[in-house]
Amino acid sequence: MKQLGNLAVKWSAVQFVLLLGCFDAQGADMSSPPPPAAPNAPDLPWYDDGQVYITDRLQAVALWLDDFFADPRIETQKHASARLSVLFNAFYSGVENADHDGVRFRGGADLPHFDERLRLLITSDAESAMTGRDLAGTAQDEIKETEGSVGLGYLVSRRPKSKFRVSGSLSGGLTPEVRFTARHIYTQPWTATTTSHLTSTLYWRSEDGSGISTLFDYEWVADPNTLWRYTLFGNYGEQTKVIDWSSQVLWARRLNDQEAIQVRGGIQGVDKPDAVINEGWIKFGYRRNLWRSWLFFEMEPGLSWAIQEEYAVEPTIALRLEVHFRR
Repeated sequence: MKQLGNLAVKWSAVQFVLLLGCFDAQGADMSSPPPPAAPNAPDLPWYDDGQVYITDRLQAVALWLDDFFADPRIETQKHASARLSVLFNAFYSGVENADHDGVRFRGGADLPHFDERLRLLITSDAESAMTGRDLAGTAQDEIKETEGSVGLGYLVSRRPKSKFRVSGSLSGGLTPEVRFTARHIYTQPWTATTTSHLTSTLYWRSEDGSGISTLFDYEWVADPNTLWRYTLFGNYGEQTKVIDWSSQVLWARRLNDQEAIQVRGGIQGVDKPDAVINEGWIKFGYRRNLWRSWLFFEMEPGLSWAIQEEYAVEPTIALRLEVHFRR
């Protein structure tokens, strides 16, 4: 029953957006006739036609929301825009009970006529988005037991080296959980090719109380096609009173305009009851742009050392298909 509830929550945001898009499209048809088709326009394949349709519906929803809540005092030439990334993920691991497959999504919409600093946010993993763990690059293989959320983010302050944003969201079913987040990002360029980022997040949720997390990452652009990145992440929750942490080193290289490879290795653990490393890993990723600018394929084989397997070497592999809906 809980799995069915989580599945319903994950798709509720997407269904809401698509339903609004259809409603908006019907309203447009009632007010004005459709534009004439271009002469000799070629028929699009079903997959192109589907991608264009969903992108248009998302854009229509963003424009409708921006116009409906528009502030007449705001004068801007910018237009509302929407985006959505959907990731179909299959993950196999020799670690017991670690296999899973599912769908992740993340997106949002800018509403410049309502407020240039306001953004509509949707995600299938409310927990990682709230704590900032998704920014650490270690949450992409975790799909089970995640909940979706819909919310609003507001950019309070933006300076040359720092940004401060607050957000509020709802996640869950008939009795949704309320979440609030305040996040500050400080960027420090050291040289022309090295930069560090310090991300501090304070969050609160109605069911589990407050928490705080910190993410430090250091980047070195060795050449225009090569990136090195080190990340260190820690999160403390009021309910668990445990610090869970992760550390990872990543090397990524762009081979051409369609292909890229990466190698990442890291560890993660907790500080209580004893300072324990739960897992270590090394993974080799290949990413390719397939056929269309909006479609990507990823394959990431690797090795894992997990505490439940007494740190024996276990193989892992992830297959991902990512679809972008944006203009």
